[in-house]
Amino acid sequence: MRALIGGLIGLVLTAPALAATPQWANPFNQKIMALSLADRNGALRRAITNSDEKCGRLSKSTYRGPYGNLGLWVAHCQPGGDYAIFTGPDESVQVRACGDMKSLKLPECGKLD
Repeated sequence: MRALIGGLIGLVLTAPALAATPQWANPFNQKIMALSLADRNGALRRAITNSDEKCGRLSKSTYRGPYGNLGLWVAHCQPGGDYAIFTGPDESVQVRACGDMKSLKLPECGKLD
């Protein structure tokens, strides 16, 4: 019983550390951040169009911060609209229309700077 309680206490003590994944823990996102603005916008536009979304010209993009172990980017396409792009440490990418974020219980995109 004592071992079980000790294990549970250890799990509880490490849970906050697991929940707060530092930004640097996503090397793929760091690579995107290191790109020039033109290259980064090109990569984000490709992620959007590869997800079968419409993006004529990506006119603005901004990094919103980490979301778990994912990086969260927001981009505006003309035509096409606003998109959230989630980047995973395994170089995976997920794209969602900003208008869908609230119903999916994901962080809202907010205004692009």
